Amino acid sequence: MVAAAMISTAAAELPKLAVKGIPVADVRLLDSPFRDAQKRDLDYLLQLDPDRLLSGMRAAARLKPKGELYGGWEKNGSGIVGHYLSALAWMSAATGDAKVKQRMDYVVSEMAEFQKNRGDGGLYASPWEADKWYASLGRGDLRLSNVVPWYVGHKTLAGVRDAWLTGGNLQAKDVLIRYADWCVQITSKLTDQQWSDLTSKEFGAPNEVLADLYAETGKPEYLALAKRFRKEPMVAAFENNNAAIINGRHANTEIPLFVGYERIYEATGEERWHKAATNFWDAVISKQSFAFGGNSIWEAFINPAEYDRKLADICGPETCNTYNMLKLTRQLHELQPQARYADYMERALYNHILSSMGPAPDNGFAYYTPTRPGHYKRYSLPFDSFWCCVGSGMENHGRYGAYIYSASEDRLLVNLFIPSQVRWKGHEVRQTSDLLENGIVTLAVKSEKPADFTLSVRCPGWVDARQVRLRVNGKDLSLKPEAGSYLDVKRTWQNGDVLQAYFPPEPRMEKSAGGGYAAFYQGPILLAAKLGDQGLEKTDFYADGSVPFIQLGRKEMDQAKVPAVSSKGSPSLMQKGKTGYTLKTTTGEIPLVPFYQVGLERYSVYFPLR
Repeated sequence: MVAAAMISTAAAELPKLAVKGIPVADVRLLDSPFRDAQKRDLDYLLQLDPDRLLSGMRAAARLKPKGELYGGWEKNGSGIVGHYLSALAWMSAATGDAKVKQRMDYVVSEMAEFQKNRGDGGLYASPWEADKWYASLGRGDLRLSNVVPWYVGHKTLAGVRDAWLTGGNLQAKDVLIRYADWCVQITSKLTDQQWSDLTSKEFGAPNEVLADLYAETGKPEYLALAKRFRKEPMVAAFENNNAAIINGRHANTEIPLFVGYERIYEATGEERWHKAATNFWDAVISKQSFAFGGNSIWEAFINPAEYDRKLADICGPETCNTYNMLKLTRQLHELQPQARYADYMERALYNHILSSMGPAPDNGFAYYTPTRPGHYKRYSLPFDSFWCCVGSGMENHGRYGAYIYSASEDRLLVNLFIPSQVRWKGHEVRQTSDLLENGIVTLAVKSEKPADFTLSVRCPGWVDARQVRLRVNGKDLSLKPEAGSYLDVKRTWQNGDVLQAYFPPEPRMEKSAGGGYAAFYQGPILLAAKLGDQGLEKTDFYADGSVPFIQLGRKEMDQAKVPAVSSKGSPSLMQKGKTGYTLKTTTGEIPLVPFYQVGLERYSVYFPLR
């Protein structure tokens, strides 16, 4: 553990956000695969019984449970209810659904009752957590055999915060402050060595929420505790841009902590946290990420020198990793809006998050998304899985609107091309787009009176800037588009004005980092080959959490039989027909579809170069 000076709460000049994400409550999705996923997720949230999700927490508060615990990862306690509360908060704001808000308010009121009955402010997943693990911790006895309680605690803290700041539930503020005060008290007897021991394991990222609460209240004890919840060797390494330290590390242990480090920077202005976070983001994106924007194999960051060998493993990136990388990316974009940040958000949302929800009517959420050619995904069962990626999966589809737009005082940025409607400063902008069909993004302005502002449209990194065109009300604009930038249109906007941007979604090929595989895209959209379900049954595509994941999904396809492409591969291998693209492989032409359309079948998003 570092010296006490490292957790100083001394004031520094606070960074100013260049732009601020438009609140999700001011964005509504229009018809698209994203709205479809959002609707299916909303329906799932309402199918769940909050009393069953709160069962272990209620028992820990010495109250009789109102329902039995669910199965899977829930069978030992209320581990996912924090994710559930966050999902309700975001979905309530994103849709205005009254039933979802009512459900959110109920969960918060139950938590307030638990705190009152228990009397100490804590919210525990189970009686074992309350009466054994945390009771020992409060005496200064750290039980290192299991620090999962803090991982779960972080999700509960985040759920209550989201109910307050995103869902608008004021009772949640009181619950959160009581809970945070308990966090300060329960850790007060830990020594520096015990903190070092605790933070050597996976413990979630309470630093994120504590930094948020410090920013809202100004209470220094929250900031001091936020800084305690850190992996100091990792912060120090990335402060000096030593990226090799993450090779082999558990990815979703580190990523959410960097969300917290960046939040500490925003709340304090202390540069080391931001420097570490930006270097970390660069390393993960440039050295660790796969075609759809996810990272990690068997939950661990890879050695970049082994990229292609790891790519061929049966596992694949964990959905939680991308969920957290999106949060970090949004933070960095607000401080310094760059198209490369929005490019990543687009890649991750279209190609990983959207594809992580299983097909209707069973739906479900994917834990891992295999990169191995010819493999397949496994989805959760609705009431018998409750993995961590079910928790983040619940949240993902209510968060889409948080990434599409951002703004400064006189500038509205269109970051993503997802059909939607945004309200901003008395104006309304309706976006329609179809990147696969024609590459045209249309922005229609509705305003009660003329207004001077800049409408900034991302010129994505995947486009040929020479072909980009912008026009207002049918008249071409004289601009010099540059891929990977924002195109600013400053004018007096009037009701009925229409800005159209043309970003031709040409076929693209990306080679893997090791050079042995290729992935193919149409514009930003990753394309896949559906390879059928031979040798598989429907049950192979689902899992309930009762079997360790290392035993799952082992019906492998012979790599000699997967489609391959010429080692001289180029986008010309893709041929466009009436129903989409086909790919010329060494065994013939095969159809390609957007990866998010792949469901219960084997697939390839990577093709060996032979």
